[in-house]
Amino acid sequence: MLEPILIVGAGLSGLIAARELRRLGYKVIVFEESDVAGGRMATQTFGSLRFDSGAQFFTVREPRFGLLVDQWREDGIVQLWSRGFAGASGQARQDGHPRYRGVPGMDGIPRYLAQGLDVRLNQKVEMADVVDGRWRLTVEGGEEVDGRVLLLTPPLPQSLALLAAGSYRLLPDVADRLGEITYAPCLALLVELEEASKLPPPGGLQLHGEPIAFIGDNTQKGVSPRGFALTIHAGPLFSEEYWQTADQEVAALLLDEASFWIGTAVRTWHLQRWPYSIPRQIIEQRVLHLPGPPDLLFAGDVFGGPRIEGAAMSGLSAAGALLQSLDR
Repeated sequence: MLEPILIVGAGLSGLIAARELRRLGYKVIVFEESDVAGGRMATQTFGSLRFDSGAQFFTVREPRFGLLVDQWREDGIVQLWSRGFAGASGQARQDGHPRYRGVPGMDGIPRYLAQGLDVRLNQKVEMADVVDGRWRLTVEGGEEVDGRVLLLTPPLPQSLALLAAGSYRLLPDVADRLGEITYAPCLALLVELEEASKLPPPGGLQLHGEPIAFIGDNTQKGVSPRGFALTIHAGPLFSEEYWQTADQEVAALLLDEASFWIGTAVRTWHLQRWPYSIPRQIIEQRVLHLPGPPDLLFAGDVFGGPRIEGAAMSGLSAAGALLQSLDR
């Protein structure tokens, strides 16, 4: 029996690639260090409240991604949230371009994509190496899994660390190119309110600034039907400056800055840190394919464009490149 295709990372790129390959009959194993799939497509629950803590919405610009989203809408895991958000003035800025959200939250999309796949959660890969012409992944705890092809989808610093832990070495120009990529962090404050917030419908405030980039009202959005749940995303400069600051101080600063839009008492809050929120540089190609044997591929939102659409298109491109390689 042919050895499986190995994918590290159960974010959107990894899941879409795995799903496409599995549909065509290939054996695929996806390793994910977290206890849930999805990466920054995350929805967190505290008591009766639910918060989209990472990605808040996504848009569709490319026809191929649009076909995927049409299927997701038909299957009930995606719906239209808005066609624009208010800015700092509080006035709605409707541009007619749809913004979609996951159902019931953003994590509904990766949970749907993971169905029927061999996704191994809580499996932290510590090393990726080539042994006897095949890829071998060493998982925390000592388990080793061999495969004929490897697709790496985590943020590039994590992917490069897996390779550096073994004997496999990238060509210097490739290593330099990938090593130059950096990411902006994001501090996300998840806030339980006493009463409804003052955010205008449909519950999104897009500031694109500092110290706050976006505020999402999960109750208006439909993510949290009970209680009043707000997500505050700090801007990249604030997030970087206060990354090592105590949670209490970060929360106090963000709550003070957002006080007008909160407009009511705060009951509780939780701080989520996203170290690899947005890539600062983009690699134009959708997937980086290094032919073997054994083949190595890199995919993710740094390839071809950030955000959810970029990650999805990179996953589709990775599956296509893998298929061409496997057919050789």
